[in-house]
Amino acid sequence: MLILGLDIATVTGFAWYEPGKSLSSIKTGLLKAEGDNAEEKAASLARLMVALIKPMRPDFVAIEQPMRNVVSFKKTKDTLAGPVEEQTINPNALQLSSLCGAAVAIIAAYRIDWETIPSSTWRKHFLGEGRHPGRDRAGWKRAAVDRCRSLRIEVKNADAAEAVGIAMAGEATQTFKMTRAKAA
Repeated sequence: MLILGLDIATVTGFAWYEPGKSLSSIKTGLLKAEGDNAEEKAASLARLMVALIKPMRPDFVAIEQPMRNVVSFKKTKDTLAGPVEEQTINPNALQLSSLCGAAVAIIAAYRIDWETIPSSTWRKHFLGEGRHPGRDRAGWKRAAVDRCRSLRIEVKNADAAEAVGIAMAGEATQTFKMTRAKAA
C-alpha cells in the first residue's frame, strides 16, 4: 500500500512511502504554492495536488496537522519616536489551515483515506522524541534531515525530510490500519 506524506506549507514537502519496501525506494519532492494571498495559494496547491495524486494515486495520505491555535508574540518596531513594542502574530500560520483544507479537499474528492498527524506524534515515531525543550523549529528540521541521511533516504530539503517522517508515522495510524484491512 502506497502512503503519501505531506508537510503542508507554501512550499509543501511530499514523500511516497510503501511499507515493506526498501527505505531507499522512498521518493520525495516539493510543491510550491503560488499566489498573492492565502486563497490563491490554496488554489495553486490544489492544482499541484491533482497533478501529484493522479498518476500515482496513493492508498493513504498522512498530513502534518496544522496548529489549531494562533500564537501571538511581542515584536519591537523602530519608529521615528524610538522603539515601540507591539503585539503581533505570524501571518503564515493563518494560511496553513487554508492550504491544508485545499489538500484535504482534493484527497477527499479522489476518495482516498487520510489523517492529520500532530508534529509531536510523527516526530516521536520518526525521531524517537516528540518534544525537546531546547529544540527550536530549525533544530527539528535538522533532526529530520539527519534521520533521513542516516537511513539513506534522499531528500532535497527539510520539508521533504519531514514529509518522510509524516509518511512513516502514517503507517502507525488507526486510519491506515483500517484502510489496509479494507483492501485485504
